[in-house]
Amino acid sequence: MNVLIEMTALSMSRSASCGDAEKLAAWFEAKARLHEHLAAEGGADRARESALAVQAHEHSLRLLRTRAVA
Repeated sequence: MNVLIEMTALSMSRSASCGDAEKLAAWFEAKARLHEHLAAEGGADRARESALAVQAHEHSLRLLRTRAVA
């Protein structure tokens, strides 16, 4: 994974919060994968990157659950 390319793609592809829930959930999953990758690299920020990955994944799941209920 090229971190700079992934970060740029994420920053350019983020949907508006009022956009399609599935697209936004997919964006948060991509964000989670990026943070998982950074955590796997190790280093001083490993715990923070892991926490950000979990938060992004959970947010994605919440979006999908909200869509399913609506």
